[in-house]
Amino acid sequence: MLRLAWRTLSGRRAGWAAGFVALVLALVMTTACAVLLESSARAGSSAERYAGADVVVGGQPFVPRAEDLRAALAGLPSVERAVPELSFPMTAVDASGRTVEVPWEGPSLGHSWESAVLGPFALRSGRAPSADREVVLDSVLAGRLGAGPGDTVRLTGPDGLRPYRVSGLVDPPRRPARQYAVFHTPDEARRLAGSAQPVRAIGLLAKGSVDPGALRRQVEQAVHDLYGDDSGSVVVASGAGRADAEFWDVPSPASVLSSLVGTFGALSLFVAGFVVSGTLTLAVAGRLTEIGLLRAVAATKGQIRRMIAMEVLLVTVAAALVGVPGGIGVAALLHRVLVSGGVIPPSFPLSVGPVAPWATVVLAGIVAQLAAFAAARRASRVRPVEVLRESAAPEPRPGWRRVLLGVCVLAGAGGCLGAVAAGRLDGGGGTAESMVLVLMVGVALLAPLICRVASAVLLVPLRPLLPRDGALAVRTLLRRNGRLAATATPLVLSVSLTGTLLCVPLVTAQGAARAERERLVADHVVSASGPGIAPGYAERAARLPGVAAASGQLSVSGELSRVDAGGRAAGPDAGSLVGGGLVAMRAEAVPGLLDLGVRQGSLDRLGDTSVALGEGAAADLGVSVGDRVRVDWDDGGRDTYRVAAVYSRDSGFADALLPRASAARHAAAPLDDTVLVRTAPGADRSAVERELRVLAAEFPGARVGDGAAGAGSRSGAAAGLFVLLLLTMINLFTAVSVVNTLSMATAARRREFALLRLAGAQSGQVLRMLAWEAVLTCAVALLQAAVVCGSVLVPLSVALTGSAVPALAAGPLTALAAGACVLTVATVTLAGRLALRSSTATPGGLARAVS
Repeated sequence: MLRLAWRTLSGRRAGWAAGFVALVLALVMTTACAVLLESSARAGSSAERYAGADVVVGGQPFVPRAEDLRAALAGLPSVERAVPELSFPMTAVDASGRTVEVPWEGPSLGHSWESAVLGPFALRSGRAPSADREVVLDSVLAGRLGAGPGDTVRLTGPDGLRPYRVSGLVDPPRRPARQYAVFHTPDEARRLAGSAQPVRAIGLLAKGSVDPGALRRQVEQAVHDLYGDDSGSVVVASGAGRADAEFWDVPSPASVLSSLVGTFGALSLFVAGFVVSGTLTLAVAGRLTEIGLLRAVAATKGQIRRMIAMEVLLVTVAAALVGVPGGIGVAALLHRVLVSGGVIPPSFPLSVGPVAPWATVVLAGIVAQLAAFAAARRASRVRPVEVLRESAAPEPRPGWRRVLLGVCVLAGAGGCLGAVAAGRLDGGGGTAESMVLVLMVGVALLAPLICRVASAVLLVPLRPLLPRDGALAVRTLLRRNGRLAATATPLVLSVSLTGTLLCVPLVTAQGAARAERERLVADHVVSASGPGIAPGYAERAARLPGVAAASGQLSVSGELSRVDAGGRAAGPDAGSLVGGGLVAMRAEAVPGLLDLGVRQGSLDRLGDTSVALGEGAAADLGVSVGDRVRVDWDDGGRDTYRVAAVYSRDSGFADALLPRASAARHAAAPLDDTVLVRTAPGADRSAVERELRVLAAEFPGARVGDGAAGAGSRSGAAAGLFVLLLLTMINLFTAVSVVNTLSMATAARRREFALLRLAGAQSGQVLRMLAWEAVLTCAVALLQAAVVCGSVLVPLSVALTGSAVPALAAGPLTALAAGACVLTVATVTLAGRLALRSSTATPGGLARAVS
């Protein structure tokens, strides 16, 4: 069978060229993704601030009862010193007034000088800080600021910018890659932290040559003895785990890369499987006459299937020799682009191991064999008499199982999208983006039937309006639905995916803006361009002349649960909300800043001991106005509140609105995401805005706008860059696939072209017919893509904006549609010209072949 497959493959090199190219491109895409995923799996995060500690006990965000724990750990026989690590949000401003960006979007924190030993950060010059207005900087940050011992730098605190004198510079043994270090005196650090539990971790320095593993076990026991069943609120880490304790709230470069490449890889695998399957199916379908002849000379169905499977295996092996090295090269290029775009730091290594290449080859082989099996199964079922009786091999019709599966897939996707439109299914844009893949599977399964319907809807009414060449093209397309489906499906895939990925963020932003407009009463919105806005901004803005109300919006985290009549919190089965959105604001300012659509109670009843709940959270907890709820904060603290109001406009906002006075003491970073300001009746709104801008100069990162300007959502640069890379590679892949498919389909029509020439058609007429076929194929494909995109975008738009007319990226989609038409016409015209020059496509060549 191997020899037969090799001989048939050698004799049909042109027929398998498209399959070879499709497999090469699929291997390039999947290998690139696999190499990046393997790099993210191999890359480890190194401890920086805790590199000198043997064991770290970290809180998330704070260590509860930190002083008790420090005393307990210091008393262990193997511990030389237990050092509390107190940190707080901090940013530095250079001489031009610009905020100094932290490397690779790491944590922007200041620290107490007593924790410098955990680095260990050793003084390179100067001395330790001895006064509250003195700081020690690491040498890298000092270089960015152009400061040295004795110079003055400006740092942000809760009340805005403050000048500090640099008393010294420090260097750790290993240069930090994800943060800068600023050290204050312990008293100033506690003031700036402003938290009830300011200690984020306790670093332990072991005595002599104590085994870190044994020390860790002692520490774990001490933690359990102190906290009991609540010991899960702290993490005991040693070795590589110290980095996880240090950066618990900041994603590592490896996790960022793996999440992005995981999505990219899933879509790439889907597209690759889609294109490879379609190309191989078309390659096998073009051999129906040959297969019929083999069946006529007693070849069994099993022999036909094994022969095709062996041919595909040989093509896959040849493609792997080209595609795997190409994929490694593309991975290196993507790595360079991601580094330059700031998605991953320059120190992140690209690791090329044996796992990724072999995994992609095996995966490509499985996909190719499945596609070959399906195509060979259909081809082997054609009866030899049918093939030998027809001048051209008949197109196999889709079986009833395939049709039933396609209908079920489309019905399932329709049900999910209907639930999205009705607001019964969470997930929003993510659900919509995944549904386009499901829809494409259904479209591929029913492609011949869908193309037949699309042709009847679009082409039949157009036929009387077209010239003779166009009418002939319509007749040809109506007769060959299988060929039309094979050429149109890659175009549908490309346009549908691109349209969805481009338009879903627009629809989501449109829905967020609508919800914000309905909710917002404030006249001015001050947004944060960095880690956040110091709470002093809102406090000072509230005292400006002409301001009726002002408050920051602080995002906090904790577990919300119902409190029963006995004062006990309900368990998970009795009503609790974990991971819900919690926002804290000044209670007295809320009624003047927000219209939350209150259903029960009143926002005027908010106070330091009351809370407002969204309808969804209230239903989940089973509470109403007057009931009590408890918040278990991440730092181990807990507060109980009375429900003062239940509101309906919680989508995109918060499940619970808490008083800022109590919530800020438990926040990991007590910085406001935004500040809302309401102008007093009769006051000059422009004058208030000018005062807010003047005040913003003292709070780096604060950007003043109005209600409309602050409502829009902003996409991260990393996500935007990766979507751009994703769409570029998908469209390049599908473009090559379209060229392959059209070239193969056109080259297989030499006999048809010769018959047309025998009937008196000129070469120019045949080429014009082919051009019309290409244009009409694009029209059918764009019609299907519009239906797929509309099926996804319309329900999402109805759910988020209340309108059935979604926001569209008209410019890119128009360019994509025009490019698809140009590519299709150019490919078909060139392939048709080459086919007409073939000896078998001339009238004489056909006559010789017949004789």
